[in-house]
Amino acid sequence: MLTKSESLQLKGSAILIMVLLHLFNRQENIDKCIISINLLGEPLVSQLAKFVEICVPLYLFLSGYGLYLLFEKNNTISPLKRVLKLYLIFWSCFIVFISLGCFLVPELYPGSWKIFIENFIAWKTSYNWEWWFIFPYVLLICVSNILFACIRRWNFFTSFLFSCVVYVISYWVISAYKSRLLESYALFNFFEFLRMLCSFMWGALFVKYDLFQRIKKVVNLNVYGNNVLMSIILVSAFLVRAMIPIHAASVFFMVIFACCFYMMKKSPYVESFFMLMGKHSTNIWLVHTFFCYYYFHDFIYGLKYPILIYILTLGLSVISSVVINKLYQLLFGKISSYIH
Repeated sequence: MLTKSESLQLKGSAILIMVLLHLFNRQENIDKCIISINLLGEPLVSQLAKFVEICVPLYLFLSGYGLYLLFEKNNTISPLKRVLKLYLIFWSCFIVFISLGCFLVPELYPGSWKIFIENFIAWKTSYNWEWWFIFPYVLLICVSNILFACIRRWNFFTSFLFSCVVYVISYWVISAYKSRLLESYALFNFFEFLRMLCSFMWGALFVKYDLFQRIKKVVNLNVYGNNVLMSIILVSAFLVRAMIPIHAASVFFMVIFACCFYMMKKSPYVESFFMLMGKHSTNIWLVHTFFCYYYFHDFIYGLKYPILIYILTLGLSVISSVVINKLYQLLFGKISSYIH
């Protein structure tokens, strides 16, 4: 099984690649950068952005992994407590950055009362599109006890087949009818919830069948040989993704990444860095695009060089996370102590 440290490190890796994705997945932003390395006719950062589309599936995988462990121990995950905790974190970020938006972009923030309430409950996230994840994830948490009970009862093939069928159908519906779904946000949230099931269930299956440990037993190499093999697999997966223009395949590349990251031996300093990022990952996810998209876009991309753009965005997000954690403790510390 993954230890808490290993899970936190994987979570840290997920937020690092999410920042990379959102910085360099749009051509209009790439055009503002000075690019010196290309791969297969595209800027290297664009190819990297394609591969790191695995970030959301990876978060869902880790969530399913951790919550199924809890379900096995307690026969419930206490979904209402988890939903409330997520909203308290979200509202802490909301207070800071929407208040800032009222000064920086008063024509957009806060807007009408209807728009404000829709964003406050994350039903329709026009303030920050990258918040779209919250409401479908809340739905997923609410049904997770039922889902885990099914996984416990079903065999591997049944669970895997069910998750794949739901994923393919929901992905196709979203891809084919996204504009229509956005006109009826209830349907959009519902189909995004269905699309999330796959990665979430795979995380639970990795617990039920202890797949990480099985992989470790099969790949029984010394530290150097193990790291070289995992690096080769990761680079190969990256090159395959660069040649395959199929976004839906990201769930499979996510599993490859998670297994390789788990298997690689890392120095204590590297582990500490990933753990630090993991601790701040939720806040960074909720705020980083305010810097690179909504409030300081021209300033961020004015740095021109991708590495500088990435470091500045990540640094500002981490600093913001520290401030938000202080606010969270001030406003919701007592409530939080009751829902752990």
